[in-house]
Amino acid sequence: MTQPAPAPRVFLKPAALRLLREIARRDAGDGVVFVSTPCGRWRLNGTPYVVADRTFHLLDTAGYVDVGNGHTDPVRVTRPGRAYLATMDGRGAA
Repeated sequence: MTQPAPAPRVFLKPAALRLLREIARRDAGDGVVFVSTPCGRWRLNGTPYVVADRTFHLLDTAGYVDVGNGHTDPVRVTRPGRAYLATMDGRGAA
């Protein structure tokens, strides 16, 4: 008999969950680049997707992404971040 997947450690608000999914979908190992825009927001380079700076803090604090220097470094999804998404998608930790 299989055990149910463990509950996620942190409950993410919809904006943070979407950001984590966007990063994970595009990060093939080199991270993804965000470009600073006015009013404390960041745009995913090459897309119209814009997110508030504070949303990154939630993911960084939880250990789900690595924001590097927080300014120019690419943002990378971490192994715990991918495991969180796998749990949220009902596949268990990968």
